[in-house]
Amino acid sequence: MRRVPVDQLKTGDRVAKDVYADPAGLPLLKAGIRISDSYRESLKRAEVPAVWVDDGLSKGIEPLEVLSEQTKRRATLAIRDAFRDGPTTLVTGKDMPDKTVREMIDVVDLIIDEVAQNVDAALALNDLANADGYTLKHSLAVTTLGLSLGLRVMQRYGWFDAKDKLRFDDVHGRLPALGVGLLVHDIGKLAVPPEILQKPGPLTPEEWVAMKTHPMEGVRILQHATVSPLSRAVVRSHHEQWNGAGYPAGIAGSKIHQFARVAAVADVFDALTSDRHYRKAWPVQKAWRFIIERSGTHFDPEVVNVFKSSVAPYPPGTDVTLSNGTMGIVKDVRPDKLTTPLVRVVFDATGAEIAPQEIDLSETPGLTIIDEA
Repeated sequence: MRRVPVDQLKTGDRVAKDVYADPAGLPLLKAGIRISDSYRESLKRAEVPAVWVDDGLSKGIEPLEVLSEQTKRRATLAIRDAFRDGPTTLVTGKDMPDKTVREMIDVVDLIIDEVAQNVDAALALNDLANADGYTLKHSLAVTTLGLSLGLRVMQRYGWFDAKDKLRFDDVHGRLPALGVGLLVHDIGKLAVPPEILQKPGPLTPEEWVAMKTHPMEGVRILQHATVSPLSRAVVRSHHEQWNGAGYPAGIAGSKIHQFARVAAVADVFDALTSDRHYRKAWPVQKAWRFIIERSGTHFDPEVVNVFKSSVAPYPPGTDVTLSNGTMGIVKDVRPDKLTTPLVRVVFDATGAEIAPQEIDLSETPGLTIIDEA
């Protein structure tokens, strides 16, 4: 199967995986259904970015799955409940209900278990959530990537305790606090006017001032909730930058909590690879390069090193063009060869379909993938 953007779907394409518009409801489209004009319009209205399709060209190609469908759906509901309770907390000053917090913790435990099972695998994070609006998808994607990175960062580089001692123990014990913070890292956006959040063009200086209030508003929403101070550190500081150019406090380097440094990479990567009101999603490899090029300026170099060695810039099912003009689909990604995947070539340089040929780019010097601008 291969992942096709909704606006590139053709009439007759066969859906390979169930597509949900509501994580609590029935599938919008079930696997096996053929795409029609009306189905394509329904997908657009539901803000579904892409659909997995089955065709002869992609037979035998399987996506890299980090989370099970059951966990995706339960996590999406937990995030939705947290954001539904947030406005009441803002207006009344009441605590976020313990039931909501407990469900978030339970969901984080599920995600941690599944992330830990894939700790030695390459990550492809282009299919992490059912469609139910940008905020829910973004929160789940950031949580999954952030937990994956956080686990690897602490295992490789350790973490500093309250006495400034470098430790490598109790890594898994720290992950729930990181996960809850990642789930609700953007909850403070509930205090930002919708017309700013959904503006299709650049923000004015005044609008940016309002937007930059959301980390501290998030801390305010959670101030009396039964969540760890480490979770609040993620909410407060996920927009801080390694060089001190971020917000809200403009702190730099190791003064930014390690969890927030992890969250910063996960947040920016998913934001860039998602459709927004003001721009279309970037190709995965373009966002991947953006993160790596800003190591030591925007992002913590340790987190970027882990990101570079664990996140696939060309996930299986991705259409690619090679430097000799031929075109194909990424079939497989090896954890130790992330930038040189196995590609199934299906079109020649003129665009004519040819007998499928599988090429291992790690063994073909001089032949590379041409990245989209």
